[in-house]
Amino acid sequence: MQRKIIPLLALLLLFSAGKLMASHIAALPLASIQNGQTSLQQTVRQLQSEGYGILHYDSTSVIALVPDAPLKLYEGFVWLAPYPSSENLWIVGKLPGEAVPAQAGKLLWEMDNACLVSNSLDEIALRPLLRHPFAPLNLEPLRFPDTGLSQQSSRETRTEIEQMVAMVNTASVQSLLQNLQDFQTRYARASNRQQVAEWIRQKFISFGITDVVLQQFTWQNTNQYNVVATIPGTVYPDQYIIVGGHHDSISGNSDPYTTAPGADDNASGSVAALEMARVMMQSGYQPKTSIRFVTFAAEEFGLWGSRHYAQTAMQAGMNIRLMINHDMIANNTSPGTWRVRLMPYDGSLEHSSHAAQITEQYTTLDAYYGDLNSPSSDSSSFFQAGYNVIYFFESDFSPVYHTAQDIVANLNPPYCAEVIRASLACAATFADMPSAPANLEVFDTGSGNSLYVSWDQSPDPSVSQYRVYYSETGEQWSAPQVASVNQFTLAGLTENQIYYVAVSSVDAEANESYWVFSSGTPRSVPLTPAGFRDQPQTGGIALNWEANTELDLQCYRLYRSQDGAVLGDLLATIQGAPSYTDNAVEGSHNYYYYSLYAVDQGGNTSPSAAVLRSRPLTLDQGVLIVDETSDLAGTNPFQPSDQQADEFYAAIAADFSPTQLDLNILNADVRLADLSVYSSILWHGNDLASMDYPYFHQEVLREYIEAGGNIFFSTYKPSMAFDLNATYPNSFPADSFINSVIGIGGCNLLFSARFRYATPAQDPFPAISIDPDKTTTALNGHILQVESISPNPNCATVYNYGSDYAADSPQGAMNGMPVGVLNMNRNGKIFTTSIPLYNIHQDEAKSLVDYVFTEYFAETSTALQDPQAVPSPGIRIHANYPNPFRGLTSFRVDSKDQRQELSVGIYNLRGQQVRQLYAGPGAKSRVFEWDGSDASGAQVASGVYIIRVSQGSSSALRKMLLLR
Repeated sequence: MQRKIIPLLALLLLFSAGKLMASHIAALPLASIQNGQTSLQQTVRQLQSEGYGILHYDSTSVIALVPDAPLKLYEGFVWLAPYPSSENLWIVGKLPGEAVPAQAGKLLWEMDNACLVSNSLDEIALRPLLRHPFAPLNLEPLRFPDTGLSQQSSRETRTEIEQMVAMVNTASVQSLLQNLQDFQTRYARASNRQQVAEWIRQKFISFGITDVVLQQFTWQNTNQYNVVATIPGTVYPDQYIIVGGHHDSISGNSDPYTTAPGADDNASGSVAALEMARVMMQSGYQPKTSIRFVTFAAEEFGLWGSRHYAQTAMQAGMNIRLMINHDMIANNTSPGTWRVRLMPYDGSLEHSSHAAQITEQYTTLDAYYGDLNSPSSDSSSFFQAGYNVIYFFESDFSPVYHTAQDIVANLNPPYCAEVIRASLACAATFADMPSAPANLEVFDTGSGNSLYVSWDQSPDPSVSQYRVYYSETGEQWSAPQVASVNQFTLAGLTENQIYYVAVSSVDAEANESYWVFSSGTPRSVPLTPAGFRDQPQTGGIALNWEANTELDLQCYRLYRSQDGAVLGDLLATIQGAPSYTDNAVEGSHNYYYYSLYAVDQGGNTSPSAAVLRSRPLTLDQGVLIVDETSDLAGTNPFQPSDQQADEFYAAIAADFSPTQLDLNILNADVRLADLSVYSSILWHGNDLASMDYPYFHQEVLREYIEAGGNIFFSTYKPSMAFDLNATYPNSFPADSFINSVIGIGGCNLLFSARFRYATPAQDPFPAISIDPDKTTTALNGHILQVESISPNPNCATVYNYGSDYAADSPQGAMNGMPVGVLNMNRNGKIFTTSIPLYNIHQDEAKSLVDYVFTEYFAETSTALQDPQAVPSPGIRIHANYPNPFRGLTSFRVDSKDQRQELSVGIYNLRGQQVRQLYAGPGAKSRVFEWDGSDASGAQVASGVYIIRVSQGSSSALRKMLLLR
């Protein structure tokens, strides 16, 4: 097998492409990352914490979904397939002495007990080609159990369990095996599949179980049926022990539709569930925990029945203590001591160990361990879903596996009965364990040498005590410390050392529950407050963080400055909820800087949370230019330099005195606070190098627009910018960001088409055309890759594609398609064009910006401002609401000078007064209304109007839009 090894440098290059690369499926030999100080599960969990999606692993290697930007890269990765893969990926279990045949597909990776192969076949086409068990590689990363089990010491033999073990009857087992064989076939695609399931259901009912159902699911256009029978628990009815084995069969040397007896594989596993149910009901056994017997359908084609059950249980939050699987437990030819294999799963190793002890305590079997993390049976589905599992498997592998000769005559029913006895003892032992403690929490006391541990009191009256363990590594645990109540203080610890803590419940018979885990670190100084974040809001800044958990926490201290290098003044001392709203702020081009500390009762102060800079949501600082255009060489018109782009946009927006924000030098993700003080934004991405920034900052843009901010987008390929689209033509779902917020319902692009001008679809939008100096001679005054963007039904087309070429030519094929969309349906207005304004005649681009910003965004151009007015910080006009408006709008005016007369009037864009709203004494804050009428009471026409507030020689202006 040839393996493509990706060295570290190559991986770095691979990931440097970032968003342009898809994720990958890769294998990583564990020897390259594991050290002698960490267990296998610790190593794999560490990979998961670094962003890898663990799909499968054994003792030698991991198959993982590799993210685009992992937190850490490792030597020795072996690339297996892109994600998503164009082919089907299968984990094929190994068989003794049999290689995986070449017709199974391309061999991608070999593990201890399985191989990963790829092919274009589905499971129905693959099944006749190999005898081996197989399952599709589950591309949902596996989950890890959140409970554990202590190394159980030998317990006294329980009479109740002994009596049930003795009731397991070889004749009953043989009869049930024969009954299932007598169906001739239990092939998953045979027409009798419901008949088989119904027979099993009736058997459970005949034993006296009343809660028996068929769980139906669809596989390959067929209805399949898991059989589910439940004995309810007396103390923990909502916790379950699953006892299972699949009931379908297969044969490779006969027609499986008619002949697939499957006596060992896997009538024996189904019989285990049936016989255990018979014995428990006949004995009158009442488990504390519910025991659910399940026989699974369609296992032989990829574990479909158990996968459906486990996934459904996981999604429902079902509390499954343990799944006990039986797959092939009736073949034995050894003349000596009978042996049974327990197939261990990482995360459930102690469960298998305990099962081995129970097996040898209650039966004549010698238990030993098989291969780790077997992917070849139904237990794997529960392992993948994060449940603890035990898997019983015969020691002597059947020589008639998957053949018509797999019949009862070739089995050893007494051996099968003995394995069932072992499993019954395990099920009863685990079912009668007390429940693990719930809601375990570990708190730092603040002393530097102790941790306070608490949990919920057990509802089980038989629980007499709890055991508390701790470890510095998560591996070697302390001797148990006993607690009689649901709290305990661990003392004598080392400061700043992380401790893993486990707690279990113990009943009066010394049965110990599963362990639950948490961790903590004793410190004498509080931790830095975590998750310090801001949320600009109207007239203020809301600050939130995660609550510190030190028991001796006294308060938080919050400082504010207007200089990021200075701590500033104490703004507040906060006790209680980890939040504060600063309302003593104003909108400006400058930021406020916040520093946060935690303080304990001894006066110890934590390090500061990362300094947070923010601004309120005021929308009163005019126009912001957001420069997404990459800083390129400037050697051709399609790769402008940063200076060229900056100068161009500064010129076309000059009448609005804009502020500029360059995303290429921001060195951080854009946040709402970076936009929240500006009433309108001109956002340009006029290069073909990168145009996806808006997609990854949708929520910030959404918040800004919903707050009433306006945005003019000029970017190549808006469908890429807002939706990462690369398919043409395409339409976008109504609830997508590009459709619902931006207003673009579809797109198209023909790469042969050439663009030269845009024809206004609505008057009086100005005509715009390509500047010949901003293209190449070969393109004859045109440019390429101007995308068509069509509006959703509630928005409007304002420009159409134009060229000098005939519409029936490749170059003119996009003529007449929309290239400009106006969305007036949000709180803020959005204008989007797929035309790069940088390549347009500068005076025409300026006319368009002037028109959109004055007529639709209600911005005030310097050309319209009163030259006699002196802007004053003493007057503030808040944004009117609603805006645009029909009928009535209102706005608030703040005035610091309450002695001079205040004048409030409405003016049109020609500077003519439409109506005087107020003339009288100044007021600190007052709300005014305008109903859209002039001084005579007549309703004025739709359009942009200006609120002008003057006081002495000072004045302030704000635009608003009236619609009729």
